[in-house]
Amino acid sequence: VVVRDVNSGEVLVLASYPSYDPATIKENYNELAADELEPIFNRATLGEYNPGSTFKMVTALAGLKTGKITENTWIEDKVVYTEYSDYQPRCWKSSGHGNLNVVGALENSCNYFFYTISEWIGIDAIESVAREFGFGQKTGIEIAESAGVVASREYKKEVLNDGWWAADTLITSIGQGYNNFTPLQIASYVATIANDGTVYGSTLLRYIKSADYSETIKTHGNSIISQVEDDGNYLSILRRGMRAVAATGTAAAAFADYPVKIAAKTGTVQTEASAQNTGVFVCYAPYDNPQIAISVVVEGGRSGSALAGIAKEI
Repeated sequence: VVVRDVNSGEVLVLASYPSYDPATIKENYNELAADELEPIFNRATLGEYNPGSTFKMVTALAGLKTGKITENTWIEDKVVYTEYSDYQPRCWKSSGHGNLNVVGALENSCNYFFYTISEWIGIDAIESVAREFGFGQKTGIEIAESAGVVASREYKKEVLNDGWWAADTLITSIGQGYNNFTPLQIASYVATIANDGTVYGSTLLRYIKSADYSETIKTHGNSIISQVEDDGNYLSILRRGMRAVAATGTAAAAFADYPVKIAAKTGTVQTEASAQNTGVFVCYAPYDNPQIAISVVVEGGRSGSALAGIAKEI
């Protein structure tokens, strides 16, 4: 779990499970190091995970920024995407979602919608927007972190020595494939959507005091990594889609009657390493005046909607 201040880079919560007692790590180190659940490994800053459907805001923004779609573009969910004869992915809902615009597609997490627009915009546009959000680079936190991986033609060529295929674009559009991000990066991404596009560097420090607390030695100012360009006020469309997720969509079971207005997105990642899917859930609150952004990732967590209760407690 990571909780970020939406209006600064301050990390308010950084939790990795299973954990250990730092007071006895010297005595217990060998036992901890041999534990197959890796309690010493800080999943919040070093774990790299497919974002699942929480990535769909990136694909949506790429579609909007390229002008290939607007908020008034409607796409009928035909369940099976039949553009190619050798790869025909399906929407997760067997009966389809009907006719949707981008807000409805986020609300219902409609795979077919995002397959379609990814075909129109291509992987390069999706990669560009992902990098604007700070994916693929470290956030600047003062402890060890991973830079993660952004799916791209270059990555596949360099790492796998293979070309980029249309199927790669389709699977990337819904947050599967080669994209791998840390929970910290995912929280930063959600904070950026909430604060209208500023990617702040992450920090655990607000200030440093002298040993006797008599003076402030250093005050930590906000660093800005990048800015998401948004000439068309497109981030507001993403926010409305995320609000719909919590109010009437895939997270409504947890948040429909919640007294604080929440904006959210669920994600479910199919993994080969586990019989159960990895769950990813993101949100920010309050919707009308964002203060905090939350990312929750649970290995074997089944689905993003199953994790909403964790964020709700926070």
